[in-house]
Amino acid sequence: MPVINAFDAKSVKIEGIYERVIRVLVAPDTQELVKDMSVSHCVISPHSSTDLRHTHPGVEMMYIMSGFGECTIGDETHKIGPDVLMICPGNSPHDIKNYSDESMSLVAMFVPAETSKQIYERAENASKVKK
Repeated sequence: MPVINAFDAKSVKIEGIYERVIRVLVAPDTQELVKDMSVSHCVISPHSSTDLRHTHPGVEMMYIMSGFGECTIGDETHKIGPDVLMICPGNSPHDIKNYSDESMSLVAMFVPAETSKQIYERAENASKVKK
């Protein structure tokens, strides 16, 4: 499985104020080849965001493919758009807001790896939280 079409991967749609679609492409529990990192694809709906100020035990890197908005990492806020890479240190609170009228597409990479179950459950739990 050295080639993965993102749109062939299982998708989980998060409804509500954090509306987005997440697809875990690579995780220790989805394939045998890569065990040291996880990769997911996320499409954030217009005027939506990731769950508020969340953390991960390891580093998360996010590469924006399309869309515009801002990210906050720790206490620093940055404007983001296509071809921007964000690096969030482990245990650093962060979030992304899509302020545009178009969807924001990004690839997230986690080191060390998180399982697909962890990634999906965190997003689903966030959808139950009110702003």
